Amino acid sequence: MKMKRIVYLALSSCLLFSCNNLPKYNTIAPEDKPLDAGVILFSQDSNSYFYDIRITDDYLLLLDESNDTVFRAYDADNVLRFSALKGALAGQFVKPQFTKSVIKQGGNVSRIVDNDLYSSVVTLNSGDPLIESTLITNGLLSSKNYNITDNEIYAIPLSGKKGYQFYIYNNQDGYYWVDTDSVLKSEIIDSPVALLSNLCVNEDANRIVSAMRFVNLVLFYDLEGSLTQVTSFGKSKILPLQKGENQVDVINSTKCFIDIYGTPKYVYCLYNGASDFSKVSTIVVFKWDGTHISTLKSDRFLRNIAVDKDDNYVVALASRSDGGTDVVKYKL
Repeated sequence: MKMKRIVYLALSSCLLFSCNNLPKYNTIAPEDKPLDAGVILFSQDSNSYFYDIRITDDYLLLLDESNDTVFRAYDADNVLRFSALKGALAGQFVKPQFTKSVIKQGGNVSRIVDNDLYSSVVTLNSGDPLIESTLITNGLLSSKNYNITDNEIYAIPLSGKKGYQFYIYNNQDGYYWVDTDSVLKSEIIDSPVALLSNLCVNEDANRIVSAMRFVNLVLFYDLEGSLTQVTSFGKSKILPLQKGENQVDVINSTKCFIDIYGTPKYVYCLYNGASDFSKVSTIVVFKWDGTHISTLKSDRFLRNIAVDKDDNYVVALASRSDGGTDVVKYKL
């Protein structure tokens, strides 16, 4: 009897310890607060297609995949002040992406990962921009949503890996693959595409936020990759549709969170909720600890967003019917 009691107490202690380390689960009702009508700052025709956006103190930065000028910086009067050409020479970019992590330098500094090889710090000043590039590694997986901290790289691999939400990488230890929520894993198609998400890291807040593309969930992790909170946007869970054996029907599946942007105080998750992007967009705002702040409804479908560091306004990219892009500003 005494032995059974010892085993029981040990088991109870293990269960208690495990429960204390389980993530917190909650649900947000999709009640929207309308944003003020957006003001179009400027537009580009189909010769340009902006696909990424970032705000610094004095500039709006855009990346363009349909023009030889792949990097552009606009001032407060929406005048183009700096640009960089597509190419492999110094001061040029091949396949640039803005990093998603909250940038500690502030000012007019941004960071770009180019062609999955180079990390470039871009500093805008009164003359030509200063671009300082360093080789990350020769073997980094082709990825999106790069987040770079003092010691690690966090990103979403384009090829994916079954059952994992994202990876953490450093040159010394290589890759650490971060698990998704165990409940979600039991419900979802066994495919890397099913777990695609948008990733944003705030090193100072010790938080990683993963807002999922085909599932209406936002997952919060600490910097070590431990899941701390799972938040559902709406009571009914949305999951990707299946096409064939363990394949996602990408076209007909609901597109949930399609972009993410972080400031020192908040993380902004851009939500659509239609398979064909036909709905107007919603921006779900959280503190970095997972506390829901607000849900903001726009007046159109938005593809990408960026927010100023003081959380006063958001600038978004919206597709035009003629194939061009509107750059739209909303007050927060």
